[in-house]
Amino acid sequence: MKHGQILVASLLLAAGMVGCQSSDSGTVSQGKTTPGFWGDRRGTSEPAAAVTEAPAPKVVAKPAEKPATPAPAPAARPAAIAGDGWARTMMYLPTGAAASSTILVERMMPAEVVAGQNFDYIFKVTNLTQNAVSNVVLRDECEPKLNVVSSNPAFVGAAPTLTWNLGDLAAGQSKTVTVTAKAAQTGTVGSCANVTWAQTLCQQVVVVQPALKVELAQTPEATTCQQVCAKVTITNTGTGIAKNAKATYTLPAGWTTTDGKTGAITLSAGDLAAGQSKTFDVCGKAAKAGAQQCGTVTGAADGGLTASGNQACTTIRQPVLAIKAECPGKTLQGRNLTFKFTVTNKGDAACDPTISAPIPATTTLVSADNNGATSGGGVTWKIGSLAPNASKTLTMVVKSGVAGSISASAVAICDCSPQASDQCTTSTEGVPDIGTGIADDTGVVQIGNNHVFRYTVKNQGQINLTNVKLVATLDAGLQFKSSTSASAAAVNGQKVEWKIGTLAVGQTLTFDIVATGTKSGELVIQTETTSDQTRLVRNDEQVNYVEP
Repeated sequence: MKHGQILVASLLLAAGMVGCQSSDSGTVSQGKTTPGFWGDRRGTSEPAAAVTEAPAPKVVAKPAEKPATPAPAPAARPAAIAGDGWARTMMYLPTGAAASSTILVERMMPAEVVAGQNFDYIFKVTNLTQNAVSNVVLRDECEPKLNVVSSNPAFVGAAPTLTWNLGDLAAGQSKTVTVTAKAAQTGTVGSCANVTWAQTLCQQVVVVQPALKVELAQTPEATTCQQVCAKVTITNTGTGIAKNAKATYTLPAGWTTTDGKTGAITLSAGDLAAGQSKTFDVCGKAAKAGAQQCGTVTGAADGGLTASGNQACTTIRQPVLAIKAECPGKTLQGRNLTFKFTVTNKGDAACDPTISAPIPATTTLVSADNNGATSGGGVTWKIGSLAPNASKTLTMVVKSGVAGSISASAVAICDCSPQASDQCTTSTEGVPDIGTGIADDTGVVQIGNNHVFRYTVKNQGQINLTNVKLVATLDAGLQFKSSTSASAAAVNGQKVEWKIGTLAVGQTLTFDIVATGTKSGELVIQTETTSDQTRLVRNDEQVNYVEP
């Protein structure tokens, strides 16, 4: 067949016609069949040949003189088919079995009609499948003795071939055709029907359009020592599967991930179903502080799918500490010295600084403010959070032990900030003082005998005495003989000089000066002691020489 399958069901009025068989008959009331007659036949196993469901119609002989019963008026239909018996035939097409057929054709005729009177016969065409059947055509080939009056719906063509174009039948849909006809004479009369339809092999393919969307979010703010993270999300916003989907995240310049990656990182999402998303977290650290450290993201999948995502930016902040050490001016030895340390956060993030300052050498700690704690020869302060551009001043009071230069230093540290340090130097001045003396143990000595004078010098001040010098002047008749001084004596007539050198704080130096008398009388040794730090100090001692 070129366009369809033609199967013929010979649906005859009389039991004796070829192709027609009787079947049990149903009943109709007001032209409607009983439910058993017109029920759904899909799935019912039926024989391949047409089945007549009513007993063979009987031909009733009527007296010739008795006129035929006139046809009822149209408004009274289907009164002409309101008899007790109907003949029903049916056929499953094309196989004859319900389970494997496409179309069920059913036909119903009255079992017996009166010659010359109108009667109706009915076709019911049903689509047995779950798919639409198109271009369904019902044809009825009538015998010459059967006069067709009309049909609903109207037929096309002319007797003896009647045609109804039923169009398309949806899955399970039925269409009914009612034909009004009359028999020209007694005997048997009938018609044969056939149904054709277009056999179409249909197949559909699902048309999809996957689409990608990529989104990027970054930690909005962090410090240089904190971990920063980005969240990358790739979504299939279209239909169908986005195959081998990937997101590429380009890190901000200078960022390094926790596993050491920089630059662009490819994140494989695999196949994404429609509406499916996959999210990746990428964490690392920024190399330096600064605003607008921005990353970007793009997406791609097989088939040339691409997507450009948003840019996300992070501000990286950093505390930057600075510290200034301030020393007092020159101070007398033994006085308290107050050192100040001012720490300032010059960065744009707060931190909790720790400040440490060693106690200067040659000093002892007197006090430290702001709960400074002494440990390991120094003072440590923990001052809590220091906001950007904020400052805090700390003081340490010490007492100098010796005169001289004194240096103080401090170090400030906190998380994320480089270490800050500073120092300053001051000095203390000691008060100089010198003590001298010349003494002897015997006061009367015979002429010609040696006499021992004992000289003592002591640094009684707070600083070392430098260039200490002793000059002894002996009276005439008193002659210098020797000394026990470590430094050599320089004799110039009656003057003798000793260069003692430096005398440390608290140091005492004693040595003997031996002289002899050449005449009698009270003879005096006069000493003058000088240093760079003190005025001249004079001491005298006498001895009385006598004749032997």
